[in-house]
Amino acid sequence: MAIYLDILLILNLFIDYFLLLSSAVLMKRDVKKRRLIFASIFGSFSSLLIFLPSLHPILMFLVKFLIGVFLVLIAFGYKTRAIFFKTILLFLSENLIFIGIMFFLWMFFSPPGMFWKNGVTYVSISPIILILGTLVAYFLTCFINFAISRRIENKKIYSVKIEFNEKNTTIKALYDSGNCLKEPFSGKSVFICEYSAIFKILPESLIKFFCGSVNYISESKNCEYNKFIRLIPCDTVAGCTILPAFLPQNMVVLHNNVEYPCECYVAVTTKKISDGEYSAIIGDFR
Repeated sequence: MAIYLDILLILNLFIDYFLLLSSAVLMKRDVKKRRLIFASIFGSFSSLLIFLPSLHPILMFLVKFLIGVFLVLIAFGYKTRAIFFKTILLFLSENLIFIGIMFFLWMFFSPPGMFWKNGVTYVSISPIILILGTLVAYFLTCFINFAISRRIENKKIYSVKIEFNEKNTTIKALYDSGNCLKEPFSGKSVFICEYSAIFKILPESLIKFFCGSVNYISESKNCEYNKFIRLIPCDTVAGCTILPAFLPQNMVVLHNNVEYPCECYVAVTTKKISDGEYSAIIGDFR
């Protein structure tokens, strides 16, 4: 059977793109299109395995596993070990299901123009069908992106720009009307943020404080940032705790192209707040 290289690459680019996109939807990950495209291009070139001699099933699994790890790394990056391994497990599970279905069709039905080898699928299709498939794939991608945007909007996830230590960063934050945490002395609202999302703008002299050394205030009374930091008592489902917090020099909540300046403390936690969809929880900011 003749295998055309252009059709092989384009077909597997589509397959990898939509497997990665479905992983993003199931993992509730906000992924940039260009990263999905770069990962899909890498995946499409891995389809050249079809030209190699038949691989042993164990070797084929190891090769596909390594390719899957690289695809996930390119498309989603590395945030935490737990999120990374969950994404790999989901993406590889989708691949195994897809490979199983393709192998079943090839073994028992042998569709005309279909060839399967080393975990790679090839289907001989005409240029017209390829163009129509591209259009369908495009509109399907637009629909999925629209659905994701609607889901995020319904959950009220805002962008928050925080400036401190002459540095700034923008993070995704979930609005929770039940977050009524206040700084005891000033009465200012308190937002809760993951350490991994905010550490880039923290001074080196405060790293120990925000990593759990609550005695830092008494140990460093002469620190220039002492007037900006506090310890915030916090009640959670797991019990009472104390969170280190700081007052940003400038803080703006962005929503629907409108900026809402706010003066709130940012409490820092070393625990994960979500699986990557957002990294902070905000309350009343208006």
